Amino acid sequence: MSAGYARYALGVLFTVNLFNYVDRQILSGVLPLVQQDLRLSDAALGALASAFMILYLLGAIPLGILGDRVARPRLIAVGVAVWGTATFLSGLARSYGELFGTRALVGVGEASYGPTATAMVSDLFPKARRGLVNALFNAAIPLGGAIGVALGGLVGTRWGWRTAFLLVGTPSLLLASLAWRLRDPVRGVQDHLSHPAAARPLGPSLVGLARTPTFVTICAVGMLVAFDVGAFNHWLPLYLHRVKG
Repeated sequence: MSAGYARYALGVLFTVNLFNYVDRQILSGVLPLVQQDLRLSDAALGALASAFMILYLLGAIPLGILGDRVARPRLIAVGVAVWGTATFLSGLARSYGELFGTRALVGVGEASYGPTATAMVSDLFPKARRGLVNALFNAAIPLGGAIGVALGGLVGTRWGWRTAFLLVGTPSLLLASLAWRLRDPVRGVQDHLSHPAAARPLGPSLVGLARTPTFVTICAVGMLVAFDVGAFNHWLPLYLHRVKG
């Protein structure tokens, strides 16, 4: 696979990751409008975020395992189509139950992306460039999150919160089509593995990771950061709306 094609694939995956977080954070930008329109309590608003995260949590590991066994671009494309369609359907929701269901479905779709795309990016570029490439790929996370909140607030205030969901959900089919057409790099090729498919079973692999202090520490810190940042991102727009008007 040529260096030029690897850069193109990274561009597609970066764009998908960008919309991944735009779709994820769009809710925060319209939270005050949703609460007013559907007459929801703060607990109900919090449950909307929990619906996404719980389904994301439950889906990430099995979909990551599936990503080791099927063509990764196909799995990514299906995930994009699912979360984009669910985001679009959020804009058609007329009740809290419908919105809750569509946000949960966004979590299912996005759960396929993180582990699969990260592994694919690592197989596209030489090991010596992996840190830089993953930094570029993950730069889409804060950028997409910021765009999602800002766009939700701007569009929601002018045209209604449902329009914000419809707008950001619309590009999903185009992105899914681009992802579907990507070529899947050979697994482990950049690590010079002679038999990359001959991986250890899941059980022994998990035991080995659990016995690695660095991995355990990174996971623990990651959970704390996700808890803090997730709560901050979800509630800050509503707080500013109430305090600053």
